[in-house]
Amino acid sequence: MKRKLLPVFLSFALLANGSMTAFAADSSVDTVTESDAQTTVSEDQGNPEETTQEEVSEDEAVPADESDAITDFETAYKAYTFGANVSGPDAISADKNTVAVLDVRSSANYDISHLEGSFSTPVFNEDGSIIQTSEDATAKDFTETVTNNANFQNKELYLLCNSGARGARAAAVLLQRAGYDTSRIHTITGGATGLEVRYAFLGTNNAVTGAEAVAAVDSNDVVIVDVRTKENFANGHLKNSLSLPVFYLNEEGKQVVAETNQDPYAKTFAEYVKANLPTFSGKKVYVLCNSGQRGARAATALLADNGVDKNTIYTITGGAGDETVQSAFVTDGYKFVSGTDAIAAAKDGSAYIIDVRSSKAQTKTGTLKGSISQSLFDDNNKLDTAEAEALEKAFMEKIPQKITEDKPIYIICNSGARGAQKATLLLGKLGYNTSAKEDGKVYTIENGAKGLELLYAISGTDGNAVDGKTAVAAVGKDDVIILDVRATGNYGSGHLKGSMSTPVFNANGVAKTTDDQLSKDFTKYVTDNKATLEKKELYLLCNSGASGARAATALLKSAGYDLAKVHTITDGAKDADVKAAAIYVSDTHVINKMADTKNYLILDVRSTASYTKGHLKGSLSLPLFDKDNKLPDDLAKAFTEYVTAHKADFEEKTIYVLCNSGARGAAKATQLLKEAGITNVFTIENGAKSEVIQKHFVTDPVADPDTKKDNNGKDNNKNQNNGKTTTAATTKTGDTAPIAALAVAMLAALGAIIAFGKKKIVK
Repeated sequence: MKRKLLPVFLSFALLANGSMTAFAADSSVDTVTESDAQTTVSEDQGNPEETTQEEVSEDEAVPADESDAITDFETAYKAYTFGANVSGPDAISADKNTVAVLDVRSSANYDISHLEGSFSTPVFNEDGSIIQTSEDATAKDFTETVTNNANFQNKELYLLCNSGARGARAAAVLLQRAGYDTSRIHTITGGATGLEVRYAFLGTNNAVTGAEAVAAVDSNDVVIVDVRTKENFANGHLKNSLSLPVFYLNEEGKQVVAETNQDPYAKTFAEYVKANLPTFSGKKVYVLCNSGQRGARAATALLADNGVDKNTIYTITGGAGDETVQSAFVTDGYKFVSGTDAIAAAKDGSAYIIDVRSSKAQTKTGTLKGSISQSLFDDNNKLDTAEAEALEKAFMEKIPQKITEDKPIYIICNSGARGAQKATLLLGKLGYNTSAKEDGKVYTIENGAKGLELLYAISGTDGNAVDGKTAVAAVGKDDVIILDVRATGNYGSGHLKGSMSTPVFNANGVAKTTDDQLSKDFTKYVTDNKATLEKKELYLLCNSGASGARAATALLKSAGYDLAKVHTITDGAKDADVKAAAIYVSDTHVINKMADTKNYLILDVRSTASYTKGHLKGSLSLPLFDKDNKLPDDLAKAFTEYVTAHKADFEEKTIYVLCNSGARGAAKATQLLKEAGITNVFTIENGAKSEVIQKHFVTDPVADPDTKKDNNGKDNNKNQNNGKTTTAATTKTGDTAPIAALAVAMLAALGAIIAFGKKKIVK
């Protein structure tokens, strides 16, 4: 399948040339940094992984001279067909009589940890760099090792590199050169970032029974880490256990486990462990997953990689499926409420809101009006320091003085996890009803201050609204930037001129938390361009002036922007003035619609000469520009006459106007079309200056308008020897009579029709 594109963050300096798309259409990131986790020597820093084997096109030619040194492993790799990738578990369990695992990481990484029975055959140098040519010393050593090696002959070869990409590809090419059958060469998916592989590196299998785990719930010498989904944890868990999920629900609602240490949940897990090592140090760590299998192995690898002694980590046998464990589950303490509901409760006073974040965090983001500030985190965001102990003592003393009515209690913490969990336990000790049953009074606010609705509410802004008319009037002003936060598809199909596409929406809706990929892409863009953006007034355009604008405002606040300069466009894209002015479409959108000639028409109004040099396939040439790049009246008249004669055909389609730069010609064409009663007209922003547009230009021949056709539309004047269409002589434009100008327009139109396979664009 085709590889997804990384989000592209464009230079803000180009703004003067018109609108820009700050993010690519697909914002998901699929590159992996070649580092080998906590205990591993870093290799190949700053070089993102390329596509995996299944994603590589196989239509590139084999290098012409097989005897030459390889200087481009990526190109050489594309020239051959290698065996299918294999998973980490399959590689680990493979029969070593029929499979050889070649570890191509550096010798130093291999020495730190490796799969039992694997062979060290590095293509990475000891300084962490990867081989550049087949003449490098490390490459020669590799080739010498594998050539005629009895350990590898007649076996399937599984290649293990740092993340399952460049290292494996370089090794595969060298193996091919050494005479190995490429169909027997396989890459281990994810390489050494795979959590199953990392667990196998440890060589540990400590376990405790469910009964032993239950007996330890009150022990100060044991930490129970529950790695199931947060939903499963809320439905039932062991007393005093810590929720650190490596399982989560995907977009389809199916439960999946983190597979590599680059998974967002794995990263969150690792960050927590590193920040709270004293919680685990000197204690036994019992890991509870669904069945004592994949989740426990993934968590064990992450714990060990991030500073926890592997010998102190134990898997609870049977996991949550163990009957003794299930019978000991409690559900008290962790009821959840949405950020939206918490905001409403704060406004009407129907619940107490306790903010347990650090005073530093509360100062940075603001606090929810009417909430009780009672920190449990110290300024370093920790819960287990001397300062945090003093904060806990203050919590126990002051909360009973502040909560005097029998109302629900909603807890704000950083992310809806450990701070809220600790606060709930303390509230239970104070006698508050922390049951998760119907009568329970204590709730955790989902996602905490990472939730964008809550983050917006605590930012203290009311949106600083501007109406659509004001926003439209600001288009092109030097001191205003319009950030269009709608989904890329909505932006592409119609936006305000010069606005920036910075989506916080996708097909699944609006970003919910600061951890969403949309939020990360948005934050990176506004952070990278802060020096320029923060000097401007920022107008936020979303679908209706509501959730999208609030999400973007919250993210701007988190990025350090002054919200006094951030404005929401009231009613967003639904505003009548905005809707009327949103006549610009993106180049990528037009290319995507180019083949749908039934519903869309690309109208090229550049000069005939420009059209002949290059145009979009299937487009209709109705020139408004003459050879001197002027807009003479005779061409305008010819344009109108042609449109009027074919009005029914124009009315049935969405019209995309292409001119030289998306300015004069498009404006003139739009005016003339509207005067002719054609209103569904959009301008391709930046016109033929767009590199995307230029890359799709073709130079189909223009047919002679005098060419005779029979009743079936066949060209009777075709050359019978070569079947080529006769081309017309060069025709002057702009200084001829209106009738001649119309002929020129018709000539170009006929050329486009014939170039499109003799199917009329306009009927």
